[in-house]
Amino acid sequence: MVEKIILDADICLKIGSSEKYRLLYDLVPLLAEDVYIHKTTYNEIMYPPEAKMQIEQLISEKKVHLISEEDLEKNDRKVYDMAFNKLCSVMKDPTRPNKNLGEITALAYAKTKSITLLATDEMFLQPIIDKQLNTGVNDIHCMRIQDIIEQSKKGNLMISRKTAKLIWVISGKKKAMFDQLWPNEVK
Repeated sequence: MVEKIILDADICLKIGSSEKYRLLYDLVPLLAEDVYIHKTTYNEIMYPPEAKMQIEQLISEKKVHLISEEDLEKNDRKVYDMAFNKLCSVMKDPTRPNKNLGEITALAYAKTKSITLLATDEMFLQPIIDKQLNTGVNDIHCMRIQDIIEQSKKGNLMISRKTAKLIWVISGKKKAMFDQLWPNEVK
């Protein structure tokens, strides 16, 4: 288990979308000792209500820490602002000012507090992080749903194949791809 991870809205929305299964609630505490969600990211999770309820319960039970740059000390706030502005220069769309704001605030906070993992399912985010934020010290890496499945397969996350497949399918991914990623070894 890693020490710290910060959540992005897309992974919460995908994994938390089931009315029947509380996969987000069950999975998130397994990802790291300390799990964070930025206030902006949290506010992006509105629909489906199942995802919102699971995140709210995780926060109320102190399994996820709700954070904001408003809580940072002066020197940390300067680091945050620099990272935020650097990311805005390449990720923010002036015609859609809230687009990517959750990722930007989460990444700026992660850089400030040396949180090296971002739980996201954004495919094209890692190259931006590498170019804009990663310097070789406390580099940030994306943990996507596929990475969660691979870590589970290796035994690094305590998730069964059956649960991993459920996460995969509920996230809108194809069953056949899962079976290629984690073949069912029948004996």
